[in-house]
Amino acid sequence: MRGPVVLILMLCWASIVMWTTRKYFPHLTNGGNVLVQKSFMDLSSQQYDIKSVNIDNESKLRKVKIETNIARKRFDDKTKQHGPSGSKAKTQRKPFSEIIKSSGISLYKDIDPSRFHINVTRTHETSVRRKVPDTRPNECASVKYDMKLLPVASIVIPLHNEPWSTFERLINSVLTHSPRLLLHEIIIIDDMSDLDYLGSALDEYVEQFDLMRIYRTQERLGTMKTRVVGTKLAKGDVVVFLDSHTEVNVGWLEPLLYEISKNSTAIVQPSIDIIDPQTFQYRQYFRNNIRGHFKWSMAYEFVPIPPTQLKEIWEQPTKAFDTPAIVGCAFAVNRKYFLGVGGLDTGMRTWGGEDVELSIRVWLCGGSMKIAPCSHVAHIFKKGHPFKMEYSDLVYNNRRTAEMWLGDYRKYFYYFNNGYAKPPKSSEKFDIMDTVKQKFKCKKFDWLLRNVFPELDVPPEGTQYFGHMRNVGSGFCFGPADKAILKSYSLLVLFDCFFYYQAQHFALLENGRLMVRRQCVKVESDFLVVAPCTDEIGKWNLKGKLLVYTDGSGSKCAMQTSKDVNSENLQVIRLVSCENTNTTAQWEFPDKLFKSQSTEH
Repeated sequence: MRGPVVLILMLCWASIVMWTTRKYFPHLTNGGNVLVQKSFMDLSSQQYDIKSVNIDNESKLRKVKIETNIARKRFDDKTKQHGPSGSKAKTQRKPFSEIIKSSGISLYKDIDPSRFHINVTRTHETSVRRKVPDTRPNECASVKYDMKLLPVASIVIPLHNEPWSTFERLINSVLTHSPRLLLHEIIIIDDMSDLDYLGSALDEYVEQFDLMRIYRTQERLGTMKTRVVGTKLAKGDVVVFLDSHTEVNVGWLEPLLYEISKNSTAIVQPSIDIIDPQTFQYRQYFRNNIRGHFKWSMAYEFVPIPPTQLKEIWEQPTKAFDTPAIVGCAFAVNRKYFLGVGGLDTGMRTWGGEDVELSIRVWLCGGSMKIAPCSHVAHIFKKGHPFKMEYSDLVYNNRRTAEMWLGDYRKYFYYFNNGYAKPPKSSEKFDIMDTVKQKFKCKKFDWLLRNVFPELDVPPEGTQYFGHMRNVGSGFCFGPADKAILKSYSLLVLFDCFFYYQAQHFALLENGRLMVRRQCVKVESDFLVVAPCTDEIGKWNLKGKLLVYTDGSGSKCAMQTSKDVNSENLQVIRLVSCENTNTTAQWEFPDKLFKSQSTEH
């Protein structure tokens, strides 16, 4: 009998091992896709009674009163409809526009484009349930996720005087393209809207959904504080922030949650598409070729991906990749990590700069910022703000970032702000993140320059003008060409200004040197080349828009012209007489550095 008993015990042991391996280790589907393996967090038994949320605002504590108490639950994974349910299950959910009209409010009451900076009439005429093209890389459609093992999301939408159609289009896109199992709740934070249809009509619309709640602030908070309020209200594993004028695409949520399930300290941005503010056409923008940067002014910008990183992305087109900075209109983050690392800087004013500050902080404090190629969300980039805001508020926000995180490099922030930003007074404190710095043992800014963002050029000491050297006549920029050689030196040749890593940043120094790539621009047979700096190189000066070169034999001006190099006709720069020049001899640098003794602090 002993033999059969041993055999039975061995089979039982093998079954347990196989079950454990299958449950907790990665495995492949028939198509070869990795399924996420993670313990499932069940929120079905949790009850929450929310009455107020405290927001620290430097020296004082603000309370945001919430009008509605809420009990949350995890919905059965077989539920395919987001609403109505319960007592409303026998009724059809009403469109927001129908509720507005039944309330006696005209759909076209507030359509002034100068107020909203979009074509409001056109957005109202555009279907709020439209289908948009799938803009993901083709490979994304074959990626499969085990949704029961992904974390669940709370979507937080700050709202302030948004036209009803852009808002409803967002809600419908979220409900259409979000798996019910992954969507714990949608939290709308109404930040003192005064449009008629965002009052009781919006309440009636929201009440049709069991998973959706609206909270109304009693004072204007702005972008940073409303998101922190929403985060403290949220109970999902992951918080996903969406601007109220965004629109999500097919398969948008799963890639964000998957990346955070792998790394709870990663903040993940979708690939951004564009909704035209005049025509409301949905257009693809990110094509695995764009990431986010910031300038020394702390302004955010989209730029092409560096060639070295681009090769890796093309080899793995569905894999999330690093970005120095994310844009604030849409991103996802582990809720507990987000609050632990400081959330958003609630000392900032109204809007702007919070995405760059968060990006720098997370990188320096051990986290990472990523872009998910298989998640696409479109955003309306407006030409103005539909709310009251002073430019000085944005400068103030950016100054906070510089003072908190740039260390000795903060002088460049003041150099690039044209005198708008003034160094703080001794009484001003920027210590809101000091606890975070100690907790996470955050690194200094030079670490980020070396390891994350080496493309952020540090101007040489004594720089007067800096940036792309753009020819006025052609509209193009220039940079050294490694394959266009004149007497062993690289010629300066024409590049599209958008080719960020070909059209280089030039520095015109106060001592007359013109530098690029830490080398000097010199003259060889009247053509401009790049060479090591020596004392024999002549001096450069910008007189109006003329770039003048002076040496022992006199002065000449730089002008764009053509030259045959290795059987190829290239646009280059050569010296000509400064008399009778045209626009091809005119040049622009984007930044003239503002310097004063007060910036050296």
